Amino acid sequence: MGISRRILALALVLIFATGAGVVYLYRSIRPVTSEAPSGLTERERGYFTVVDESGTVVFTTGLMVSVGDEYIDEDDTKYVVISVSDDVATVRSVGTMEALPPFTGEPIRGEAVSSGAVGIYHTHSAESYVPSDDSDSIPGKGGIMDVGAALAERLSSIGIKAVHDTTSHDPNDARAYDRSRRTATDLLKKQKPLALFDVHRDAGPAEAYLKEFDGKEVARCMIVIGRQNPKMQSNLEFARRLKDEANSQYPGLVKGIFMGNADFNQDLFDRALLLEMGTEQTSKEAAIRGVDLLGSVFPNVLPAGGPGAGPQARGAGRTIGWLLGIAVAGIFAYLWIATGSWEEMRAKILEWFGAGGIKVGDVDGIGGGSGSDAPGHDAHGHDGESG
Repeated sequence: MGISRRILALALVLIFATGAGVVYLYRSIRPVTSEAPSGLTERERGYFTVVDESGTVVFTTGLMVSVGDEYIDEDDTKYVVISVSDDVATVRSVGTMEALPPFTGEPIRGEAVSSGAVGIYHTHSAESYVPSDDSDSIPGKGGIMDVGAALAERLSSIGIKAVHDTTSHDPNDARAYDRSRRTATDLLKKQKPLALFDVHRDAGPAEAYLKEFDGKEVARCMIVIGRQNPKMQSNLEFARRLKDEANSQYPGLVKGIFMGNADFNQDLFDRALLLEMGTEQTSKEAAIRGVDLLGSVFPNVLPAGGPGAGPQARGAGRTIGWLLGIAVAGIFAYLWIATGSWEEMRAKILEWFGAGGIKVGDVDGIGGGSGSDAPGHDAHGHDGESG
């Protein structure tokens, strides 16, 4: 084989190995970075009023709203944002969502939860409730922490293990989701995950979130999904099941599902949701009552015995697959360089697996050809009989 061919082969191997190494490095580092677009995911001050084309208010939110964002209201009407001007966004109704197929999993009960846990954390750990906390922001120990603790306590009371992480991710800036990504990843590593909840409070008028249940004022929930999230569809299905179940028991408890132009770290898991519990103008006690009701319906939407392998386990499997692929490709490249032709490479492989064929160094396919030291041996001293 000419030198030019060997150089070409070596160059191809180096290119392949370099590319594979870059991909492997990216996939290894990815869990501690965020795919969310640069910039804030919510307003620093104020809120958006989202109206339909007739001017009727559909919802309000302190989250950033952009053209193409979507919203599903409590009646399953779907809207798409068609324009944003100052503090007002306009949406267009695109019809009613199709009903979800029946939930095939068994409700999660008793011993079925022993192998998994629900992770709870707070990207915006300073968020607070003015009527109860005397501030809308308390660095490192916002009132939202108490809401997360209430959710964990509710889940524990019905037999679902909950891990509440109170790590601070302050300040509430464009890098907050990068910092909280580490927390979310750690929560998913600890146990087989059943679900992962990033608990927040929204911004805007209190009345947009308040509802009365059993004579008590309750802060409702808005579920948030990231449109930049590759697991959007699985997250959305889980969100819709949670909304349907909650509203069947407590009508209007989940006011809707907002799909915004971000990632929110939801690519980490198939059942990762952001929960907005009330606004800065609602009381913390109302938010706690809301999350208590919401937590009570979780057993009916989490599949028993089926949390599956967490993202880290799946990531490990993919890594092994990549390494095996690189190893196999390297072996083939080496054989091609060493043997000088595809035919001889094929013969060498067949020889390894005892499948017969032309051995490297044979002449015209006859073992013990010219250059043999003795009958029944080829030029390399190997037995002439097939393995």
